[in-house]
Amino acid sequence: MAAKKNNPAMEFIVDSLKNNRGAQYSDIAEAAATKQLQVYPIMFGRAQALLGIVRQAPRGQGKLARARAAKAGTPMQRGPGRPPKSASTFAFAGTIEGIVAAVKGNEQAKARYRAALARIQTILADALR
Repeated sequence: MAAKKNNPAMEFIVDSLKNNRGAQYSDIAEAAATKQLQVYPIMFGRAQALLGIVRQAPRGQGKLARARAAKAGTPMQRGPGRPPKSASTFAFAGTIEGIVAAVKGNEQAKARYRAALARIQTILADALR
């Protein structure tokens, strides 16, 4: 197993955060520049997570893990108040009945929108008289 390489910039950030846990990135970046060290924001965040200053999500909880769970058939967690994906209006669009239902739904929505626009038009006409 290869030995870990020491990064002087990361060590500098960790030491600075140990001395002052409330230090800002800009302050540490300026101090590192005087020592001719290149510091990036990701390094600052990793150092904070390493010292426990900020919370870090466990590894394997990201987009790829959710995609793998979806592919395996595990149900996805959706936000509160959101219906399951199977209850969407396009769930049955693959069948003839689903296509007919979608067209009828669109026609009903179009009729509602036309009626609303007609009401708006009459209100505006009365207001401009």
